[in-house]
Amino acid sequence: MKFKTYYRELAKNVRIERARRRISQLKLAELADVSLDTIGLIEREAANPTLTTLISIAKALNVDLNTLIPLN
Repeated sequence: MKFKTYYRELAKNVRIERARRRISQLKLAELADVSLDTIGLIEREAANPTLTTLISIAKALNVDLNTLIPLN
């Protein structure tokens, strides 16, 4: 699988999980302790987030990392 596919899946899954919780990008950024720009870039498939950032977002959304980036 190409990395672009992972970015697309990550973007889609972050948006889905954020919408399920009815929180804004700003609120997610605050909960994950990352910048609003970072969340926006991830949701637009324009970021290459670090593992630390991905874990922070997953924890903020209360999901497994595999929910955000399925590796199968």
